[in-house]
Amino acid sequence: MKEAPGNTGKKDAIHPTLAHGIHTYRYGDEIVREGDENESFYVILDGHVRISRQGKKIRQIKAQDIFGLEHILTKRPSPYTARAMDNARIASYGPDALDHFVRNNPRMTQMILSSTMYQLTTTTLSFSQEIDVFPMDGVRVSFYTDGQVLVEEGVIHREFFRLISSQKGLLVTEGSKERRMIRKPGEFFGELAGILEIPSPVKVTSIGESVVEAYAVADMDVIVREYPETALHAMNILISHIHTAGKHPAGIDGIE
Repeated sequence: MKEAPGNTGKKDAIHPTLAHGIHTYRYGDEIVREGDENESFYVILDGHVRISRQGKKIRQIKAQDIFGLEHILTKRPSPYTARAMDNARIASYGPDALDHFVRNNPRMTQMILSSTMYQLTTTTLSFSQEIDVFPMDGVRVSFYTDGQVLVEEGVIHREFFRLISSQKGLLVTEGSKERRMIRKPGEFFGELAGILEIPSPVKVTSIGESVVEAYAVADMDVIVREYPETALHAMNILISHIHTAGKHPAGIDGIE
């Protein structure tokens, strides 16, 4: 969906009137493709974008971050693919806008430099946390702040979850007792409680900022059919949880 430049419904700090256009992308939509010639750079107005190269995640960026400067400055094809991680609103600019910002807008220039430096410092960590993306219709991607609860104890959620990234992990508690931490990107949780439609016996809390995907129980069929290796991994985790629950019947955290 394309919006008229400058008619965004909110006050943007990035001069939308200088943009070639402002587009809204849905989850999974491709914004930039690796290897394509491109004469634009991009500013995220709302939402989140995943940057990947040869199928591997480099980093994930958010509102007010900039991407695409590499292929403007080097005059080479895009070195990565950029894909929306939710409903992302993106402004695109040409090289003339970059020159304008550098000459006339110190605040925008500082924002460009700050975003670029942040992305450089997080690239190495992002490589170590790469997982696959499932561009399925209806999947919900949620972003949690420190201390925010993802799963409430005693509540029926009718869905299961997968950790995309987290600063310090997800804390699983039962009552006042800590059960475990979920730290590994790509790890599923909540499968059994979701499938059985029973109240969650545990609470799951974000420690630091976290990104989590939520799937309807019906999506399990799609994952099993189209992503068998991931489905097998999820089943192994579930079996491990059930095995642990059998050893500790007083704390059945395996069914969170």
